Amino acid sequence: MKVVYPICCGVDVHKTFLVATIIATQGIVPSYKKKRFSTFNNSILAFKQWLLDNNCLDVCMESTGKYYVPIY
Repeated sequence: MKVVYPICCGVDVHKTFLVATIIATQGIVPSYKKKRFSTFNNSILAFKQWLLDNNCLDVCMESTGKYYVPIY
């Protein structure tokens, strides 16, 4: 399979928390880092910093709720 994004993150958004997994591919073996964050502002800022610390600039979100309502 062709690697399009060498480092990316998938986010599953819930009402009170979100779960994020960073997938980084070096060579042919991907590595996964998973972390859970609350939907409070300080935790969302920690999520942003976690993404930056892992050089992740591409994020994909999944949610079954209302997309127009902010998670904070």
